[in-house]
Amino acid sequence: MMNRPSRTTVIFNNIPENWLVGIDLQFFNTNNILKGIKLIPDGIHILHFAKDQSSIRQGFYINAKEGDIILVYWDSQEEKILVDEEIGEININKELSKISEYYSFMINYPNDEHWEALTKYINIGQVAFILPKGKKIDSVLTSSDENNLLLDTLYKSSKSRNLSQDPIINSIIDQSNEEIKYTMINLDQTIRPNGNSIEKTKDSLDKSWFFQKILNSGFNDNENLLLSEFQQCYLNMIIFANYSSSIQWLKFLKILFNVKESIQERLNFFENFLDVLTIQFEKFQEDYIDEFINEEFLDKSISEFEYTVKEFEIRSLIKKIINLKNLLSLKFGIHITGFVEDDDEEAPVIVDI
Repeated sequence: MMNRPSRTTVIFNNIPENWLVGIDLQFFNTNNILKGIKLIPDGIHILHFAKDQSSIRQGFYINAKEGDIILVYWDSQEEKILVDEEIGEININKELSKISEYYSFMINYPNDEHWEALTKYINIGQVAFILPKGKKIDSVLTSSDENNLLLDTLYKSSKSRNLSQDPIINSIIDQSNEEIKYTMINLDQTIRPNGNSIEKTKDSLDKSWFFQKILNSGFNDNENLLLSEFQQCYLNMIIFANYSSSIQWLKFLKILFNVKESIQERLNFFENFLDVLTIQFEKFQEDYIDEFINEEFLDKSISEFEYTVKEFEIRSLIKKIINLKNLLSLKFGIHITGFVEDDDEEAPVIVDI
């Protein structure tokens, strides 16, 4: 057996031919020669698999470290991907003993200059908490928020029934270990419930109170953890086409583009947020944009944010907003027209994936 290879190595075992396999934002097809991926740099990465472009994509996050070797095995009987200890120690040791044979049949990690920025704030401990048991994610997993909303609706419509015996309700409750535990964000509760008339009027125009509430209750006042979840939502959305992740990502945008007071109090955070968002749009595939984002929503939200930072004369944010607008215009043909004070209607923001 050769010494452990440099960086991180992923070994493929029993992965069927002509599968669509990928790491990070890169995709390639498997064959009977390919044995894995080598020279993966340190840091957060996502491995993902699908039978073809129309199939459900599944995958998992890794925190690559020097000398790591990860074994990925397709269990054809159970029809699921197994990783490392799920495979069994004997089988792992058997594969590791062959790594010198496999190494020349592995592809080099396909470098992406933007990947480090796309994962800059991701906390692997938070990833482990958010993802369901088994730490895997796929295209159809739903969030706790969605399941709770569905449960609440069923409870309200089922008052006359014995809920403890209701198979539909029990099936949803049983998903608690198979759901994505994003931070709960209820956009119907952005106004403080016990506020006076002045505070409630302020909250209707400025989501700073709600932003601070989410930051405290969901992230222990840690701005980087909020950006970590924001980056996870984005990657789960564009890699796995996960609908729940697109909803959560857009919820963050609805809040962060509609604050006023917090911009001045947390200037560094909003500088980082705009940097993250700009690189996310830089990597958005052009044919994906209409699937996830409504142009009217972007126009209204960015225009309101731009109006605020210009009103406060925050030059660092003005420059970043201009860069974002230029990117949206040049890459997607989305032109941000400017703030319209009498337009109070919320544009629809989600279309089916």
